Amino acid sequence: MKNKTKPSFKWKRLIGALFILGGLLFVLEEIGVPLRGVYARIQDQVFVSSNNKELAFGSLEASAAFVMDADNGDVLFYKNENKPLPPASTTKIMTALLAVEQADPVEGVIVGSEVNWTAPDESKAGLAPGQLLTWRELISAMMLPSGNDAARTIAVQIGMKHAPAGSTRQQAYDLFVNQMNKKAAELGMTNTQFTNPHGMPSQDHYSTAKDLAVLARAAMGNEIFRQIVMEPEASLSLTSDDNQVEKMVYNRNLLLQLDSGHFYEGANGIKTGYTDQAGYCLVSSANRNGHKVIAVALHSTKDQIWSDSHTLLNYGFAHVSS
Repeated sequence: MKNKTKPSFKWKRLIGALFILGGLLFVLEEIGVPLRGVYARIQDQVFVSSNNKELAFGSLEASAAFVMDADNGDVLFYKNENKPLPPASTTKIMTALLAVEQADPVEGVIVGSEVNWTAPDESKAGLAPGQLLTWRELISAMMLPSGNDAARTIAVQIGMKHAPAGSTRQQAYDLFVNQMNKKAAELGMTNTQFTNPHGMPSQDHYSTAKDLAVLARAAMGNEIFRQIVMEPEASLSLTSDDNQVEKMVYNRNLLLQLDSGHFYEGANGIKTGYTDQAGYCLVSSANRNGHKVIAVALHSTKDQIWSDSHTLLNYGFAHVSS
């Protein structure tokens, strides 16, 4: 009869460690800590990619971040810069860039039925079918209050400019999304794919902190885009058959709002974003002492997205080339 082999000391330690880990996970689950969130947090800490671990592991809440010298494109800081994440409404930077490149800002545009595609719980600018406004106003309606109704209108109206005769609004919309991905490829956004012009969640809709910084730098090179995203508020003149409505819209980027408690001296854009999947996101830009810095913070929290952005912009200005 053969003697059973006793576990070695190393195996005993391993088995003991597994029992302890199992107990810890059980306790976390019992007290209501989601294991998926714990695992994600561990991944962020263990597998983080960064050129400054002290900043990445310090007060920065964002899962991914990027800081760029907007003048020359130099990379100043990165954290998980190539990690694909849902970009939420920062998607609208691309939508706006295509709009300012292809439409005359003072030309009138009529809102179509595509605004009715917007679900009740989405952010809206309050547009209605049949209203007439200028292209600049339409872009402001998308970028300041983050109107998904305006984003869909831009997509369809730009798409119709290029769609074959007889195309449906959905076909024009899809053509615009194709333009978004083509532009992303032209800019070198190698880890980005768009499936819509507004940023609502989709499995195949993603970008990265680095790609969004590249996009932001290109967009800020356009004067009309730059003027729009730096405005704390804007007035829309909405004309329909029976009346004209003057509507004020306000920029959700609190870095631009003097009384917000999050104002940043020299801030001049660019776009906020939020969904449950994406968390709180902000692509920001600021000018100080003749230098321009772009910062991206993805998957942060409601409270810390603003302090994250302050931290990133401050770091950028402290490390730009003189």
